Amino acid sequence: MRIPNQRHHLIKLCFCLRFIRQDHSAGPLSAKAIRQSFIDYFVQDHRHTFLRSSPVVPICDPTVAFVNAGMNQFKSVFLGTIRAPCLRAANSQKCIRVGGKHNDLDVVGTDGYHHTFFEMLGSWSFGDYFKEEACKQAWDLLTGKYGLNPSRLYVTYFGGDCVLGLEPDLETRDIWRHIGVSQDRILAFGSNDNFWEMGVTGPCGPCTEIHVDHIPGRQFAADRVNRGHSDLTEIWNLVFIQYNRSADGRLKELPCRYVDTGMGLERLVAILQGKQSNYDTDLFQPLFKAIHKLSRNVPVYRGRFEDEDEMGFDTGYRILADHARMMTVALADGMFPDQNYKLRRVMRKAMLVSQQKFGVESGLITELTNYVADSLGETYPEIRNRLKQVQLIINHEEEVLRLLRLEAVDKWHKILSVKPELCNLDILEMPGLIAGYHELKAYISLTGSDTTKASTMPSAGAKLEESYTNKLMEENIELCENNKDSPGVMIPAKLAFKLYDTYGLEETVIQELARVEGFQIDVNGFRHLLNVARAQTKESFRSDAENEQVQEIFNQLVKLGLDFTENTEKYSYVKENDKYVFPSMECEVKAIIVNGKVVPKIGQDTHCSVILDRSNFYHKAGGQASDTGQLVTNDGTQFHVTDVTNSGGYLLHHGYVTKGNGVCIGDTATVEVNGDHRLGKMRNHTATHLLNAALHKTLTVTCQKSSRVTESNLVFEFSIYGETLNIQNIVQLEEMVQKCVQAAIPVKQYTVSSNQFFSLENVTLVPGEVYPEEEIRVIEVEADGLLTSREACCGTHVLNTGDIRDFCVVGLKTAGSGVLSLKAVTGDYATSARQHGHHMAQEVVALHAEVEGFIGSKMSAHQAEQLNVKLQELKQKLVSGTQNLPYTVRSEELLKIENISKRLKENARGSLRDALETEMQTLLATNQSSFLVHFLQCSSTTDTVPLQKATRMCPHIPVLLLAHSEGLIKARCCVPEALVSRNFSAQLWMQSVLQVLRAQGAAPRGQNPCLVFYMKGKKLPPADFKTLVKDALHSASEFAKLHLGPAKT
Repeated sequence: MRIPNQRHHLIKLCFCLRFIRQDHSAGPLSAKAIRQSFIDYFVQDHRHTFLRSSPVVPICDPTVAFVNAGMNQFKSVFLGTIRAPCLRAANSQKCIRVGGKHNDLDVVGTDGYHHTFFEMLGSWSFGDYFKEEACKQAWDLLTGKYGLNPSRLYVTYFGGDCVLGLEPDLETRDIWRHIGVSQDRILAFGSNDNFWEMGVTGPCGPCTEIHVDHIPGRQFAADRVNRGHSDLTEIWNLVFIQYNRSADGRLKELPCRYVDTGMGLERLVAILQGKQSNYDTDLFQPLFKAIHKLSRNVPVYRGRFEDEDEMGFDTGYRILADHARMMTVALADGMFPDQNYKLRRVMRKAMLVSQQKFGVESGLITELTNYVADSLGETYPEIRNRLKQVQLIINHEEEVLRLLRLEAVDKWHKILSVKPELCNLDILEMPGLIAGYHELKAYISLTGSDTTKASTMPSAGAKLEESYTNKLMEENIELCENNKDSPGVMIPAKLAFKLYDTYGLEETVIQELARVEGFQIDVNGFRHLLNVARAQTKESFRSDAENEQVQEIFNQLVKLGLDFTENTEKYSYVKENDKYVFPSMECEVKAIIVNGKVVPKIGQDTHCSVILDRSNFYHKAGGQASDTGQLVTNDGTQFHVTDVTNSGGYLLHHGYVTKGNGVCIGDTATVEVNGDHRLGKMRNHTATHLLNAALHKTLTVTCQKSSRVTESNLVFEFSIYGETLNIQNIVQLEEMVQKCVQAAIPVKQYTVSSNQFFSLENVTLVPGEVYPEEEIRVIEVEADGLLTSREACCGTHVLNTGDIRDFCVVGLKTAGSGVLSLKAVTGDYATSARQHGHHMAQEVVALHAEVEGFIGSKMSAHQAEQLNVKLQELKQKLVSGTQNLPYTVRSEELLKIENISKRLKENARGSLRDALETEMQTLLATNQSSFLVHFLQCSSTTDTVPLQKATRMCPHIPVLLLAHSEGLIKARCCVPEALVSRNFSAQLWMQSVLQVLRAQGAAPRGQNPCLVFYMKGKKLPPADFKTLVKDALHSASEFAKLHLGPAKT
């Protein structure tokens, strides 16, 4: 027995020496050393497996905005839906908490321990050890390795719950006694403090907590445990998951028991470094020094709180440092502010603190990310690897905020001019504030209790669109009807919840808006709706049904006891003799749906949905369109499959019978995928991945919004931060993808669990997409020295990039605010697009030569117009997009046509000026009348006829000229001042033309309408053009004859 004891002491000594060596200073242990010592204790001394932190983006859990606890990545292990990655594990998990019961954003900075970002040190047992070993390990680490005096520690355990019918956890109490904890330091608490539950239903169990007294030397303070005192707080929570709560509330013992422990690094570091506040540790002090260095004439950080922090500088320091850590981690993990309003809110608050408190308009937060990377980059290398992208997004968001302030602040100030009581609300922190306030006002106006007259509401920038207003009125009329029995000054819970859920307004903000308007909100009703919403997000089952009818279909299939469709064979295809083979497979018809109802049989031409026991058809998912093909029953009946959708695990094969007697439930059939269509989608889907990787390589930050893959093309929508996409970038993208295609690189396809997935480097995820926790399919292409594409994807792909054959970008357009949509084709479609592009380029060359030939000679107006028509027709062919053309060719040829058109216009303009002068000089030389009415024969459909110049050539007589200019009929008349009378003026004269042509006229700005008047350009029907012009000239001549005498035209 002495040898094992000696070995045990030797292990302890080696650990302590290693722990000491990690701290290179003579002072307290660094945060880095404390974090590493925790991992080493469990991994090296207690055989735990180290699992790297998952991203703070919850890729497998749609119920939370951020990973907010160490256990998040093991949630499904506890639920029993996936296997545990190992028997025992340890790690340091990045966590973010913003809002909710765990953390109020407004509290961060006001005390010494609230944070938006924190690290959770955790250890887990998945069916291995249980309570005794967990307690021993925790106590040994704290008192032995970290050297905490046991006199500063207290432990709590579950004291039972009569309502739940649970006895006290005396086993845990006795374990602590056996470890040597004094009996008066072992305290029992109820279910609120010491019983952990994942949700309304599911795994749960008692927990035991270790609390630490922050004041060394205090004799006894058990009465302060769990009383909310900042000087005696919980440091480590050990959860023993041993029950499962069913829907009826009953608890049953789990067949496999788990241990889940968590300890906040920031609090642990503060205790071990002897600090009263987490912000006084080496996790934050370097950030404070950087803020002071980069700011303008601000005092150094002094660690003051509340009233002592008179100017609020110390609070500002804490907010800025905390938020810089949070946004750096979130952005490095692939989160984008335009897809997570909570992240954007934190970023904007930090930017405002930087501007308003520290006098730095921009750049301060970007610089702080360097210090965050120094602090956390070694533990979380993705922060260092993606620092450039992080900084670009921050710079972009600062510019967005600057523009927002120019617009939104003005709108909000107009509201404040009417309601100054709202001045304590910050529009820049809550982008939905203005819209939410208008929603509230719309409801109040319908109740007849509006305390503000409509005329006082700001109209500019604040007025709702009419259609939106009507929608609000419909919704709020319903609210008013439902709320008619409630007090007149009560805002209904449904509206309050909408302000919270749709516009992102917190409860306190909603209450403030209502108070200013003389109302109250139904707080109890609002909180009830909030709890219902939270409970719904925690339900273990989520239907894939998109509408009530599909949900009803799903319910019918479940009632029939049908198993879900087996669909793994969609990935079973091979390449033989340079050709893809998609094997057919036998299946059984399990159900037939017509108009939402299950029927036993269908005949020809009846559109329906067929459910099979197994299928190799791909259903629409991941942006890829579904397969098409056919089912062939044993009697030869053919069912044409036009589309396939997934309803909660049942594959619905939509289509109709094209041949044979019909399809019956129980029929055996062969499923045959349309191979050409499938291969087209596979080419385009793999090309989409290569395009995405090329974008990441070409630009600093891009964010995929969506993708659509069909057999004929792919459409990829994405946003860019701080850069623009130009024609040179498109050329680069095409070249990179083409090189990958030409290199014929194998496309790796494999599946991993969510925990294995977290260990992969440089994985591309679609923000907001929810991935499965088991069988995550990864598609990987590694082109040495060119690009690496590694994406989680459920789609089908080619086996080798060479099978894509060709790649061509054929379109680029804006698809919304800051979003670009890129269209591309592959295979024969790409080859065809290049051929069309070559032919189009030849047409432009030929037309250019024709134009230059005419320009070299004397060109008539008619010839110029004919050439212009050809140019416009060719331009329309390029712009219309009816033919796939390389985007680069389309852009280049449009630019050439624009230059040719300019050249043609310049030449035509010179000819037009010469022709105009000649025509007017001839006309004046032959005119013997006291006025002139004329249609200019030198009119041009391609250029502006200078009517003003023409009328100036007739300064001494009244003149009215018409011209066909740029496809429109235009007119201008001038009357010498000496000839203006009550019955004759330029305006009165032009009326005779306007009435005939049914056109409008006006005087040039700043000129007398009696002297100068013109007709606004109007397009005339080609068939009536000559007749209308002749009638207009006749009307003008007759009017002039009446008042001035006869005219010769």
